[in-house]
Amino acid sequence: MLLRACSDLVCASSACPDDIDAANGWLPTDIHVRVYDSTRRFSVAVGHRLTPDSEPVLTKPTAFASRTGALTKQFTEDQGYWLPTAYDNHGPHQEYWACREHVAVMDLSALRKFEVLGPDAEALLQAALTRDIRRLSRGQVVYSAMCNEAGGIVDDCTVLRLGDNNFRFIGGDPYDGVWLRTQAERLGLNQVWIKDSTDQLHNIAVQGPASRDLLAGLIWTPPAQPALRELGWFRFLIGRLGGP
Repeated sequence: MLLRACSDLVCASSACPDDIDAANGWLPTDIHVRVYDSTRRFSVAVGHRLTPDSEPVLTKPTAFASRTGALTKQFTEDQGYWLPTAYDNHGPHQEYWACREHVAVMDLSALRKFEVLGPDAEALLQAALTRDIRRLSRGQVVYSAMCNEAGGIVDDCTVLRLGDNNFRFIGGDPYDGVWLRTQAERLGLNQVWIKDSTDQLHNIAVQGPASRDLLAGLIWTPPAQPALRELGWFRFLIGRLGGP
């Protein structure tokens, strides 16, 4: 509080007139300035916490950063990963039309992948999602929504059935795994394991009318799997880049 005389009155003010007066509780210290060469680069990150008690996780590059970083310096933070927003010498309009008329490749590594495994895996997803997961066959993928008890959407997602008790859940938020574990505990489903596989499954999307033709020349599939050109809607296959 500052007191000062104003003619025959005393005015009281809580405003701080300066930031160096010891009377204001300030203890100024020396300011150290470092100058770096203009070519020096420093890592940048944002800290995320899934829950108030979680350790912060810093933003990290995806597995494709060495390739995308050579094509653009325009990156944005997306759910804990640095993703390119546009590429040099092109731009969003050209990329939009490439996706509509030809083919475009996008880094979608920020999508969260969870392996849902065990005898109670189907029961958990059946309770947590709006789709009838019991009808999902092997090799099939379904789009769904994950809702809370009031019917509000926690996240939208896709679910792949890899086996009888083996599912892959793909959503947009890292909290999805926390929510699934919470529901498993609430429902008493003790024989289900929810494993975060995001860091092991960085992925790109190949989209556009020419995407199938592009991938058909790159992906080999074993005889027991359908050929990529024969892959139906909402189906998936396991293949290999190059030959057998």
